[in-house]
Amino acid sequence: MAVPQKKEAPEASVLQEKPTASAAKAGDHDRIVMASRKADGSMDQVAPEFIGDKDVAIAAAKEQLGQQAASAVDTAARGVSSAQEGAGSSEPDPDVQALKDAQDEAVAGAESQAEREVNKLHQGLGD
Repeated sequence: MAVPQKKEAPEASVLQEKPTASAAKAGDHDRIVMASRKADGSMDQVAPEFIGDKDVAIAAAKEQLGQQAASAVDTAARGVSSAQEGAGSSEPDPDVQALKDAQDEAVAGAESQAEREVNKLHQGLGD
């Protein structure tokens, strides 16, 4: 008795022979709850789309960008302050206070950027 030969179906390919405009428009993108950041603060994802709870995404982005902005101010100012040897005082160091003020300003700007990014790119709870 002869066993019939099984015809193999052609494998479905992920690649398109002729890419369409709609495929290019949809394209790859990253669905994220919290962004990865480059050193300059920009997002390190491909066409990011925030999913999940919007308030959590905003809080995470604010914290992340705030810390990065404060660190950038600190790095830029490193070595600028002058230490006075032997001149102890109970008064706050003006250089340290100026640095703290600059960090607070950078954090506020970063937090508003974070909120704008999440508001622009949030796509709901991922349902």
